[in-house]
Amino acid sequence: MTATQASQIAPLVSQQYDKAIREGDAFFYDSDVHVIEPRVGKDEESIKTVPWHVRNVPALLKKRQAKSEETKEKESKPQQNSSDVFAPPYVPNLLVKEGPDFTVLLNKFCVQPRHFLIVTRDFSKQELPPSPTMLSTVYRIIQAHTPAADQEELLGFYNCGPNSGASQPHCHFQLLPLTPSDGVSHTVPIEALLDRIERDGKEFEHIHALPVPWRHFVALLQPPEKEEDFEAYLGMRFSQLLEAMFASALDNNDEKTAKQGMPSFNILMTKRSLHVIPRRHESFDMREAGWDAYSDADAVPEKTGTLSINALGYAGMLLTCHPVELETLCKEDQRRISQVLTHTGVPF
Repeated sequence: MTATQASQIAPLVSQQYDKAIREGDAFFYDSDVHVIEPRVGKDEESIKTVPWHVRNVPALLKKRQAKSEETKEKESKPQQNSSDVFAPPYVPNLLVKEGPDFTVLLNKFCVQPRHFLIVTRDFSKQELPPSPTMLSTVYRIIQAHTPAADQEELLGFYNCGPNSGASQPHCHFQLLPLTPSDGVSHTVPIEALLDRIERDGKEFEHIHALPVPWRHFVALLQPPEKEEDFEAYLGMRFSQLLEAMFASALDNNDEKTAKQGMPSFNILMTKRSLHVIPRRHESFDMREAGWDAYSDADAVPEKTGTLSINALGYAGMLLTCHPVELETLCKEDQRRISQVLTHTGVPF
């Protein structure tokens, strides 16, 4: 994908999103966002400088039922492939653009507008890492993004493996338009921790470990001027991140993880940086943790208390599906968020 082609994606996504919502082929779920304001001070933990976002989406509790009812009501309309939702035939209103290697599709169920996907034309397993070609395609789209709102940026993310929060087996990279919250300077919350890295004078030479209790590796990006060099450059930086992840497992005597081959992990990509975060668990159980309201199972609504964490959690954005979950998670500011992400990630 050339820079010119990449620059056309944003307006195509916006146009197709409006049509898909209007005609009932895509669904937007209302939500409320709670921002835990960052704290700045020499004695504060690093994670407290991140403006953590916790988005409460009540419709997540009813998503399975909604899908079933929607299928019955839309039997006369084109449906997604029942065996592989990212394979042809595509629902026309969800199809943004087809290319020789990848297809751009809208996310059918979204909690933020214009959430879209880059999927492989031929089936490839989501449990495998994305190819350098996919990485360069996603970065070109991020770099060429024409914002629909001031300061809007694209965040790319990829969930790899059974414990990563991946929801579909077909290889797909997700992209989400984001705008910074009022009074917050970083559009992607976790990038607040990159500021100190950029002061060391060797920011583009090394792979950095973010100062958080879980293993989170990042490479700051300085892409080549020539488009034809993108793929090799991003493939190299991604390989360096994977090497750092495996080396960390060995350095911490985590030989079992290192010998298992490719573990579950998350990828984040912005115009500024590329991240890899190894994973141990897909979810966190508030009941097992004995947290407040969930210490008494009869006192809270059924089907709540389990937080599913994907790459967005490590970007600084977590999801809850009930006000009790939201209140319980945010009760001690960043401490409980740190507990969740350390549990689902890999601690040092």
